[in-house]
Amino acid sequence: MNHDRTADAPAATDAPALCAAAPDPDGPGHQIPAGRHTTDLGGIWDFTTDPEAPEWDGLPVPGSWDVHDRYADHKGDAWYRRTFDTPRLGDTQVVRLHFGAVCHTATVWLGGTRLGTHIGGYTPFEYDVTELLTTDGSPNTLTVRVNNDEAVGAGWIWGGISRPVALTVDPAVRIERQQVTAHPALVEGTAEVTTEVTVSNALDHDRTVRLGGTLTGTEGGALNCGTLHPEPSVGRDVTVPARSTTAVRLTAVLPAGSYELWSLDHPTLYRSTVTLSEGDELSYALSDRFGIRRIDILPDGLMLNGERIRTVGFNRVPGDRVHGATEPPAVIRAEIGHMKRAGAGMTRIHHVPQSPDLLDHLDEVGMLNIAEISLWGQGACLDPERWIPELREMVQRDANHPSIFAWSVANEIKGTEEAGRNFVRALIDHTRAELDDSRPLTYVSNTFGEIKGPQDEALQYTDFIAVNMYRDYTERLQQLRIHYPDKPVFVSEFSSDGYTFTPDRESLEHTSRHDGGIPAELSRLPWVIGASRWTFDDYRSRFQGSSVNQLRGWGVQTEWGGLKRSYDQMRVAFAPVGALFLTTADGGTRITVVPRRGGELPSRVLRGHRLHWRAVDACGEIVVERRVPLPDIIPGAAPFSQDIGWRTDGWQGEEAVTEHVGLIDPQGYEVAAADNPLAAPGTPRVAQIVAADGALRVVFDHVTGADSYRAEATQGGTGTATRSRTVHKDGHADITGLLNGTPYRVRVLAVCAAGETASAWRAGLTPRADAGPLPPDAQVLKPVPGGAVLHWRGADADRAYAIGAVDARSGELIRTWPTTLRGFSRIEELGSGRQVRVRIRALRADGVASAWSEWMEARTL
Repeated sequence: MNHDRTADAPAATDAPALCAAAPDPDGPGHQIPAGRHTTDLGGIWDFTTDPEAPEWDGLPVPGSWDVHDRYADHKGDAWYRRTFDTPRLGDTQVVRLHFGAVCHTATVWLGGTRLGTHIGGYTPFEYDVTELLTTDGSPNTLTVRVNNDEAVGAGWIWGGISRPVALTVDPAVRIERQQVTAHPALVEGTAEVTTEVTVSNALDHDRTVRLGGTLTGTEGGALNCGTLHPEPSVGRDVTVPARSTTAVRLTAVLPAGSYELWSLDHPTLYRSTVTLSEGDELSYALSDRFGIRRIDILPDGLMLNGERIRTVGFNRVPGDRVHGATEPPAVIRAEIGHMKRAGAGMTRIHHVPQSPDLLDHLDEVGMLNIAEISLWGQGACLDPERWIPELREMVQRDANHPSIFAWSVANEIKGTEEAGRNFVRALIDHTRAELDDSRPLTYVSNTFGEIKGPQDEALQYTDFIAVNMYRDYTERLQQLRIHYPDKPVFVSEFSSDGYTFTPDRESLEHTSRHDGGIPAELSRLPWVIGASRWTFDDYRSRFQGSSVNQLRGWGVQTEWGGLKRSYDQMRVAFAPVGALFLTTADGGTRITVVPRRGGELPSRVLRGHRLHWRAVDACGEIVVERRVPLPDIIPGAAPFSQDIGWRTDGWQGEEAVTEHVGLIDPQGYEVAAADNPLAAPGTPRVAQIVAADGALRVVFDHVTGADSYRAEATQGGTGTATRSRTVHKDGHADITGLLNGTPYRVRVLAVCAAGETASAWRAGLTPRADAGPLPPDAQVLKPVPGGAVLHWRGADADRAYAIGAVDARSGELIRTWPTTLRGFSRIEELGSGRQVRVRIRALRADGVASAWSEWMEARTL
């Protein structure tokens, strides 16, 4: 594998001699701290949807083309291209092109050589390019053809190179991966930790190397007895055959008291760092996080570390119209945080392999997850050879995540037909035999209601049953139990909200029909181990029945991160305690905690929780607060109370308008909450008013202590409220039924059980027929590099839109432009750090233009 060195090419390894550097404690769960040199190939790549075009555009990698207006609806082939220099190489180094994921199909060329085609938009792949790199100092040209035609469920297939691309330089003999398995002995307290290390040799002759390893805490401290030892039959030195791989098992036995179990409340993580040496020289090191926990699937339940748990969660469809499939960690962490605050502990989060950032965060916060390949639908190909590569890529990348407690091999296929049964059996058998035999295996069925006996459904081959349900829960699950009495059930999707997706479902004001009652209904079936609501978020879709805004409004969160009223409903239904409330007591407040009933869904022992109580004034400032540690909260235990003597203990006479108590889990998430209004809320402020045909839109600021807001319009000078509108979550209220040509006064009242507070009246507002109907609901303006993304909620009558942008400081018009896009527009080339204001109006199919919306403001990144 000789490779000529170019005289002026950059050196790949200018660092000092390799050493096993400690992994970054704040870095990702999988790291290579020694032996690899990586060149990030991210940045602006040439891009086109027509390879014959004389000029190509420029788009960021990683990224999704559909977040840009000019490619927002492009479906099919697109091409990416960039150049890079050949690195300086030693005689035994190997260069690979590594793709984190390309959505959905990628064909890759280096120079004029086709490297291959990868199918599947969510898993990594790479190519050895050592012999294809230029040797004359000229740049290498990398071209990728991407296609997003394939549908996976009703979600949007975000086209593009969605995860990082890197050029890696490794020694010819390297550690490819390790798969860590921890077996705690719950009675004895010991734990056996085994890692199967795969070593590859790219040379044309055998190579003997030495493997070692250490188990540490994530901050770097070695565990007691945490040295990993090869099996005695192998010994310390391992011979790796030429152009082949060898798997070696290393094991450590941790004594009782030297480690902590990974659990939902205390997700303790450790690291397995394995090293490869040749002679006395360390040449490679690889480090992966893992957790020590035990999962047992029983006929009537799920055990985590020897304790029965019943828990709940949410599905989540990745991607939004700011980031596409390239979600930054901050977005992932925010959404998982909202799930945790809503009681989520276990989920089948989506029927595609998830990003490593998301899985890392599930490990960190303690949320169980069923990981699944992207096979969906009654019409899907059921050839095992089509799906085994993606299954292998998912398992090999993700097997060290303790949050993954099971693998799923399909979603909603024809499980009652022979082809479906044979497929599920083949992939489950393959996973156990070749990939991972340490986790339960399942597939998700929506055909279970058609069967007459257990042999009719592919569920017969699973370790537990996973089903998607949208009606008749008790009756259908009881019938299913007759067929499979030895298998517990996880309801992997549920919702009562139906398949009619109107724009109203995308509103912050949306409430669910019955989803808050479904966990209680499932509680009556003790062998239902958990349930996951479809979905947490609204998501973009081309699927039949989606709203005019290309959205399916299943979520308790809008596509742009706003929490709907339905989120509050699910937070109560999913709370880990039965109730939490405040009552007045002598000198202060009594907080009462009511544990869940034994066996209720959800229910589990809560350890390390505390109460955080505070009284808050009209400005939102904390006047006084108390933190109270709690004993273990056991399902079925009696309610207990804690008195907070705040009125006589440290009270300084400040005016509190409300008191709030949260049940805080050991990671700091407020998993249940209660409020008690003490006085009328703070005073609201009317920020903007839009006059329309027979209507006014009143935009206002939310205030402390308010449960709802009532906007009122009176005819000028009469003092009589002629029309009003009440909202809870929205930042505006549309008052309709007003008289055109009549001046009105407007105000907003903030309302709670203790009273209401009114803003000042705004006068001189006159609806006019020529102003047009009310504008689209401009929901948010999100800053992005060099621009901003406007999101709005349109209506069925809208044909197109006009958008206007001005400089917020000078008022100078930047531009006005039309668009036929639905629900969003990305305003680009504004420069960084610019304060801009944007508004929108609808152009309806009948030729009528709406009023302009209120201004949205943001500072570009």
